[in-house]
Amino acid sequence: MALAVSKGNRWEAINHAKQWHDQTPEVELVLQHDIPSIAKTAVGAGTTTDATWASPLIAYNVMASEFIEFLRPATIIGRIPGLRRVPFNIQMPRATSGTSAGWVGENAPKPVTSMAFDTVTLRWAKAAGIVVLTDELVRFSNPAAEAVVRQDLVATIAQFLDRQFVDPAVAEVTNVSPASITNGVSAVVPTGTTASAFRADVKTLFANLLTNNLTNTAGGVWIMTQQQALALAIMQNSLGQQVFPTMNGIEGGTLLGYPVVTSENIPSSTGSPVEGSPIIFAIAPEIMLADDGQVILDSSNQASVQLDTTPDSPPGASSPYISLWQMNMTGLRAERWINWKKRRSTVVQYITSARYSE
Repeated sequence: MALAVSKGNRWEAINHAKQWHDQTPEVELVLQHDIPSIAKTAVGAGTTTDATWASPLIAYNVMASEFIEFLRPATIIGRIPGLRRVPFNIQMPRATSGTSAGWVGENAPKPVTSMAFDTVTLRWAKAAGIVVLTDELVRFSNPAAEAVVRQDLVATIAQFLDRQFVDPAVAEVTNVSPASITNGVSAVVPTGTTASAFRADVKTLFANLLTNNLTNTAGGVWIMTQQQALALAIMQNSLGQQVFPTMNGIEGGTLLGYPVVTSENIPSSTGSPVEGSPIIFAIAPEIMLADDGQVILDSSNQASVQLDTTPDSPPGASSPYISLWQMNMTGLRAERWINWKKRRSTVVQYITSARYSE
């Protein structure tokens, strides 16, 4: 919002942001740095007259500086311990088969052996979103509008990335976006909903790891929904004792000695939580993560924008563009550079449609 008021002039934006120093000092810090599928739905610009987008940001009473934020699920990526941090645009050889050896008799030739290799490449990718506001909204709203726009853009990108990270349906798009860590993995199908069924299914899950010689599971982490974590935490045996005493409800805790990360960002296979959601086990050090670690914000009132959730790509001569300068609008852009990839395809296993509750 500071960038918008100052029409993209960074020094003016820094001075404008000083009025919020006591509440949001990070705004000045961000500005001082050099900040350089889906249903198709039309997106309108935020105006002072639209009942939901975005006239509620205009001050009408003494509580105008307050707002009720949109509730979003807890994040996943930033809470997984031990992910292997790497730079963007790397390449490394990977052995796909090893050498062999055998017994050799007297005066007999020794066997010749070889290895097979392929290459693992991690380039760069980015997630982004643009919000378009009218100049009237920018100029006459109060600091609450700045907080709403800034926080919601950052939270939206975080939520989007989390779902992309764990959703089995997300496949890689070459030079655009990574596959989820569960994509291409043969899921374990639940044998039931009881504690004994859960133990049997976990045994099958770990058998898949051992079959692929992944005997070192140090750095392993469970990823599951808060609802499933709570269900496991309150399971009791016939004596009224907790079946999994190290689970501590929706916060997760530990399970079989491995930390549990919980979030409702994990999608079910059918889109309905009633049908259950994946319980994922990932060996975090075997997952490479290249990440700038921050969402970069910028603004412009000189650009032309396709006001659409799925703009034409690549744009053509008939693509509908709106001139922000002509329409007295300002676009706020948020983007985050991030990419991930498994070093080995089998380091993540999951139980599909899990709904253990008895």
